[in-house]
Amino acid sequence: MMPRNVLMLGNSHTAAPRIALRDRPETWPGFQPDVFAMPGDTIGMLEVRDGAIHPSDTEVRRKMRYYNGIPDLPLSGYDAFVVIGCLAFHRLAGLQEHHRSPDFPSVVRGERCRLISSGLVEALLADRIENSPTLCLIRALAGLGQGPVLFMDTVFPSVECRTDPQDFAPHVAMAARGDGGAYHARYLRILHQALGRDAIHIAQPADTVVDEVFTAPEWMRGSVRMQPRRDVPHEAREYGHANPAYGARQLDLIVAALAAL
Repeated sequence: MMPRNVLMLGNSHTAAPRIALRDRPETWPGFQPDVFAMPGDTIGMLEVRDGAIHPSDTEVRRKMRYYNGIPDLPLSGYDAFVVIGCLAFHRLAGLQEHHRSPDFPSVVRGERCRLISSGLVEALLADRIENSPTLCLIRALAGLGQGPVLFMDTVFPSVECRTDPQDFAPHVAMAARGDGGAYHARYLRILHQALGRDAIHIAQPADTVVDEVFTAPEWMRGSVRMQPRRDVPHEAREYGHANPAYGARQLDLIVAALAAL
């Protein structure tokens, strides 16, 4: 049975599905989730206790009031949760920027690097994933025992960042070496192990992906900031956030996954 009371929560990547649902509610009849969004650097400062999400200090509480209009968020009325964004594969690319194992495609071809064992590569990835605020939040929500938890990790950066890498330089270099697909497959395997039965992972739609670890620009151009009171577009050189058209694709997947439970 389709859960009736759904909470979508996460960081700035909640903006795309929130706006898509606001502008086209008839596309997903009966799906009226609440949305709770906080800046990414505050996710680890939220505490799930006594059946509610609480800010850890006064500054986080101020941001919670600004972005959501509430000082805390009671959770008892929800029967499903959807965590969006927060954990980003591209932020893990730096782990293999200089240190790679012999099974990386670039190393197999003879490209030089500082060799480490495959086990250490996986241990480093597992440590980042296991100890991320995202996993802590997911496990806390699952621990409530109120209903399923779905998880959609952060969209791949736009393929346009290859000519203007900015913060995506390690990710762009990884893809240029031909290591992106294999490293992402490794990430997914470790992520699924970490999630276990606590959450269902929903992958990025394959037809939005370019060259294994980028997103086609038509799903990224026109992204909007996490601003609760008005639509504020990102600048043209913003390559890390998806637009409402992609948000609509996310909603399609979320609704289908919830209906299949």
